[in-house]
This record gives sequence, structure tokens and C-alpha cells, in this order.
Amino acid sequence: MKNFFKKILGSVGLIAVVAFLGALSGQNWKWLRRFIIPLLVTIYAYFLLQNWWVLSCYLMAFPLSLGYGTVSPDDDKPSWLGKIAYKLFPKSQFLQNVFARGIVGKLISLSMLSVPLITHNWLSYAIGSWIIIGIWSLVSWRAFGSIPVKLFNKEYQLLNVDLVVYGVTACALVLIINGWVG
Repeated sequence: MKNFFKKILGSVGLIAVVAFLGALSGQNWKWLRRFIIPLLVTIYAYFLLQNWWVLSCYLMAFPLSLGYGTVSPDDDKPSWLGKIAYKLFPKSQFLQNVFARGIVGKLISLSMLSVPLITHNWLSYAIGSWIIIGIWSLVSWRAFGSIPVKLFNKEYQLLNVDLVVYGVTACALVLIINGWVG
């Protein structure tokens, strides 16, 4: 029972930290998203699963480092992924966003593939992957406003969409790692 509460507390802590760092990384601290979030998830997975193969979870740094901006009149430098999305869906900004961000979600899910290979819990992996792909493709590009946060005597505007996307992504990652379904 004591280990269960430690696991729950660690899971909630990881979700809160990932959500906060994901939102903070929208304020020009992209290295938090690109390197620290994957490191925290990898450490969490290692301590729970005690297997060196989970170090491959750090590959999540790759999709979190990708640019996924689409072609728009006010963006003079779209990402290469955004350019591909534009070529596939030139008349629909909606489909461009769904495609580009969905690719990022799929790559995040693929970075976690070592977990079900170790645990043989494919149902948790499938559900968690669909949650990650869904939140990235359908929500991550929307505007939900922001929350002002004072940090180091400076005020930052944390985007609500980043809090939601990284919080839900962290919940799905915890589901995959803990294997709570199946």
C-alpha cells in the first residue's frame, strides 16, 4: 500500500512538473521542453521499470525539438513539417495543423515504444498513444488564453493550451509507463 501511494505521488508530481515546464517553454525557454521534459520522463520510467532500455524514452527530445509551425500569412518561416502539411492540404489551415501536430504526437508515442516491449502491456501503450496523438493533433494549436505567473521577479504568460497539452501528454505517459490499463 505504501508503494502504491509513492507511485501515485510521483505520478502526480511528474504530471504537474511536465505541465508547468511545457507551458514555461512557450516563453522562449525551449530547452526545457526539448531536453528537461524527456529527461524527467526517462528518469521516472527508469525508476519504475528498472530496465536500461527505457533510456530510449529520451528520444522524445527529437519530436519536442521539431518545428511544427504551419504556413500562414503572418509567419515568414514555417517549419519543414508545416511546409509538407501545406503541400498536402493547401486549402485547409485546420488540416495542416492536425497533420503537423499529429506527426509530433505520433513521434512522442513512438519514443515510448520500449515500455510495452518491456512490460508487455500493449493496451496501456495504445490508449496512451491515442491520447497523446489526439491532444497534439486536435488541441495543441488552439488558443485558450494565458495565465500570468511571476517567476524570478519577472512576469510570464503561461499559455493555457500548453498547460493542457503537456498535462494531458504527461497523464498519457504515466499511463503507458505504469501500465494501469490491461
